[in-house]
Amino acid sequence: MALRAFIAASLLVVAGLCRAQSAAYTAGEPSTIDNSQMIYRVDLATRSTVPVGSAGLYNGDSTNPFTLISGLTFGTDQKLYAVALPSKAQQPLLVTLNPVSGNASVVSTISGLAGTPSAASLSLSFSCDGRLWMASSENNNFWEVTPASGQTRLVGTLGVKLTSLATKGSTLYGFGGSGTANLYSVDVGTGAAGLIGTYGIAVPNPVDGAFDASGTLWGLLRNYNDLNNSPLPSQLNTLAQIDAAKGTMSTLGTIADPRTNPLYKSRMRGLAIAPPVCVTDGPPPASTVGAPVFSPLGLGAFAASMLAAALLALRRQRRNRLR
Repeated sequence: MALRAFIAASLLVVAGLCRAQSAAYTAGEPSTIDNSQMIYRVDLATRSTVPVGSAGLYNGDSTNPFTLISGLTFGTDQKLYAVALPSKAQQPLLVTLNPVSGNASVVSTISGLAGTPSAASLSLSFSCDGRLWMASSENNNFWEVTPASGQTRLVGTLGVKLTSLATKGSTLYGFGGSGTANLYSVDVGTGAAGLIGTYGIAVPNPVDGAFDASGTLWGLLRNYNDLNNSPLPSQLNTLAQIDAAKGTMSTLGTIADPRTNPLYKSRMRGLAIAPPVCVTDGPPPASTVGAPVFSPLGLGAFAASMLAAALLALRRQRRNRLR
């Protein structure tokens, strides 16, 4: 019985790993139920989306929904963080998002932002030491944020427009977007962005980026430029992978909309896959491009090998009993 339980538990673990490593989170259009912003789960292997739920209401007030969610990122504590702005608020909030329901819980009010930038322009990333960094694509400023209090410390000016941040090892990466088609590293001591390389393709709209647990760097090319209030999308939501060493981008295809109208894709903003990858090795080999860290084929082979080993052990156990 113990062996059978082990087999069942092993298969459940494999299934869980598959779901965890092939999924990303992003924010979409307003909910039709409470007008707060919807949270979606994106299957990286199939580029399909599943609505998780809405961010909900600030303090339960039906007239004050969370109408803007941006900067999605996982913390070192495994929680999903974001910047949120209720419809009646002036200052952005730091929140955690429930990955099962989408519901937002306030952590703190983000304060100390001189010349308060639009909340839609803000991006977040935790570094491996647990510190939280924030950038604005509106004024190109770069801050450190104390999560518990929401107090910000201006580190410096990036010098370029970055629409997203992501961490791997000791490097904080910045993603150019809205006309800046480059990948950068960010000096957390000064805030200065250093060029890593060019994407090699035009990116007229914001780009969101995130690493999966293996260090593969993914990108989301948003379907419209929300900073310029474009009335129609100039590109559809597109999934991509980026070479973290060179900056080159490979587009993988359009992310499918869960709604039936194929023209107006959900307005996605932000990309979060896994907590910071705290390793010092280089980027993953090129062979990983186009597949999540744990591919279905690889996980299937792993599960099959575990099952075969368990069945072999079970047969030996039965033989010993017959002797």
